Amino acid sequence: ERTLPVPESMLGIFQEIVTLFAIVAVGYGAKKLHFMNNEFDRMLSKLVINIALPGMILGSVLTATQLPSAQEVWECLGLSFASMLIMFVVAYGFTLLLRIPDGHRGVYRFMLCFGNVGFIGYPVLTAVFGPDALVYAAVFNLPFNLFVFTVGAWFLTQDTDGVKVQTTWRTFVTPVMISCLVAIVLTLLGIHHAPILGDALNTLGSITTPAALLIIGSSLANMPARELLGSPRLWICSLFRLMVMPVLIWAVFSPFVPSGLMLAVTIMLTGMPVATNGTMLCYQYGGNSRVMAQGTFVTTVLALASIPLLASFVTTVL
Repeated sequence: ERTLPVPESMLGIFQEIVTLFAIVAVGYGAKKLHFMNNEFDRMLSKLVINIALPGMILGSVLTATQLPSAQEVWECLGLSFASMLIMFVVAYGFTLLLRIPDGHRGVYRFMLCFGNVGFIGYPVLTAVFGPDALVYAAVFNLPFNLFVFTVGAWFLTQDTDGVKVQTTWRTFVTPVMISCLVAIVLTLLGIHHAPILGDALNTLGSITTPAALLIIGSSLANMPARELLGSPRLWICSLFRLMVMPVLIWAVFSPFVPSGLMLAVTIMLTGMPVATNGTMLCYQYGGNSRVMAQGTFVTTVLALASIPLLASFVTTVL
């Protein structure tokens, strides 16, 4: 297992977060200037979820110069699944403890469980630990994508007004789900060098991050500025998501998982801001997009401070 490298300057982390947040601001301005509207947001969300994101998932495997050993892949997959299950249990308990009302519990549980692994996690890991961390992040991200489009989508359907949406197995047979399964098989088989196909998928997937961030900014523009900060409950949830959840994951797994890059990646990815595809999934499944947009905004702003603190914590304890 690879040892933990010495992190680069924290300035690099700040730069990555500020850069991403700037694109959200562009989306906000585009909606205000009428370059984007709600229908455009829905169609762009559909394009990202069904075409660009699957391309990014498959491209990350097919352009990798090196993959972990089969044993490390299974260990990383197991760690990812186990950490997600723990977060599900914690999220249920936390929303009951905070007495989150009906119509909001699903989106709060989504925000607690699903962080911005791909869009912010990858650049942050590169800034902190170097490119070797992305090998583990790509493997770790596979179960995340399986869960976000199944359990995460189910969370959001529980917040819809009136009769709850009835979901079946067909609801979750999506291009993202299929691409995740294919990526897992390719990783286990060690197939990762396909220059033309991999580069094409990577290029297609490269529109995912800016498009998703533009959609978030545009959705934020639908609300009055005073509503962007949300409620005290949202702030408590955001701080728990960014700081408490990763420390909890460290406390649970550190006695069993050797200190090293795999565990560091797991802890860091657990402390990312709310997943950008949460807003897009709200459009698709009828979830509470207003609260989701607030949670995305608040956690992304707080991440300017929380991610450097978390990086310092990880490099200190591991």
